[in-house]
Amino acid sequence: MALVRWQYRNPYHDRRNERNRVFVFGAHTVTIAQNPAIHIDLHTNTGHLVWDGAYVLAKFVHDHAAGLLALRGKTCLELGAGSSALVSIVAGLAGGVAGVTATDMAEYLPLIRANAERNAGTGSDPYRPPLCVRELVWQVAPCLLPEDIAPVDLVFGSEILYLPGQHRAILTTLEQLMHADSAAFFVYKDRNLGERGFAETAAARGLFAATSLDALIDDEFRSSSSNDDNNQQHQQQQQYHLLRITKKKAQHCEI
Repeated sequence: MALVRWQYRNPYHDRRNERNRVFVFGAHTVTIAQNPAIHIDLHTNTGHLVWDGAYVLAKFVHDHAAGLLALRGKTCLELGAGSSALVSIVAGLAGGVAGVTATDMAEYLPLIRANAERNAGTGSDPYRPPLCVRELVWQVAPCLLPEDIAPVDLVFGSEILYLPGQHRAILTTLEQLMHADSAAFFVYKDRNLGERGFAETAAARGLFAATSLDALIDDEFRSSSSNDDNNQQHQQQQQYHLLRITKKKAQHCEI
């Protein structure tokens, strides 16, 4: 009997509203508790469910841990981790990662900690550091970061770009979290709410360079081809995007 590849999407059963959700990343199984009974929309209680984009980014982190991301020896931080902190947990599965911090507003931290503890035994690296959970609120004006949050090598954020009013605050936070060689990776769904403007705002700030990495998104979440114009338009609106943000290198003038 042939083995069937585990897939996130199941046409026969929608697991997005289950109290406990199971995700498979290679040899690792991650179990996440969520709160589907709470009223949730794009402006309210967004951190109580695992958004599809969180899985998309977590899958990217898993698939490229030893390649593009080179996680070994690096420090990572997730912005807007929600109650699942799925991306942070998967980043911690990489052997030899120096440290992972999941951040969000205070109301989501208890469930983040519970999910982190629930999956603490997942993985094969007995020496991996525990997942740190910290409150971090984005601010438009630069402010002091919590004492235990320092610039990191990699920043991750999934489904946090759908409110353009937050773009400046996210970029200000990135300025403080990233050193010269850091990179940030964001996954977002194109809902026509202004998500694409984040890259433009980043470029206009003059400190960041934005690169599209859509080709690295898992096949399950890429737009399918179709000859139907209406379906093509719908697919393009609903597709996911992967964006890499880096700091521009300072140019030194020779005298």
